Amino acid sequence: MDRYVITISRQYCAGGKKVGKLLAEELGINCYDSEMFQLVSRAENMQSDMVAHDDRIKDTSLFDVAKEMYKDTSLPDSTTEDTLLLRNLYDYQSHIIVELANRESCIIVGRCANYILKTRPDVINVFIHAPIGFRLKRASSIHNMPENELRNYLAKVDERKADYYLNYTGCEWMDVSNYDLSLDAGKLGIRGCVDMIRKFIEIK
Repeated sequence: MDRYVITISRQYCAGGKKVGKLLAEELGINCYDSEMFQLVSRAENMQSDMVAHDDRIKDTSLFDVAKEMYKDTSLPDSTTEDTLLLRNLYDYQSHIIVELANRESCIIVGRCANYILKTRPDVINVFIHAPIGFRLKRASSIHNMPENELRNYLAKVDERKADYYLNYTGCEWMDVSNYDLSLDAGKLGIRGCVDMIRKFIEIK
């Protein structure tokens, strides 16, 4: 494939974001994650042009596309928990994702990108999962809480991911039929997941 988009959906603390970042470095393309999309989805950030100076975003197509979209769209305040505003945010981010796919090869982590780009032949959709022990070990380096609380926290984060995905796509987040590859980071490791995706790109 000369040009492609890789979408990565992942269980919390399964290493999906790290896989995306490492893969992007090796392929020489950009990796856009949920935090980056949230930055360009806040009206106050775009109004102040704050994202233009963020090292993760400046000089990327994400900034260019978001700036163009912001001029053409009434971007709601993303801190408001209103259903209509959240729907507008989803539509706004969806337009950005489609335009990014039109412009460059890239990796998109989260944001229902696999569903948004489902009709495109140049997209590879990946789901990264891992056993609870693997995820707890990774999560313990981020969150300082007892194991039982951490276990519950992981479950709640994944529940929110599943609810978000179902709400906007009507599909089950962990249904493997939504993905080209389903990779167990606990068995493969981060390096192994990167290698598997690279091999799949060569095959496709």
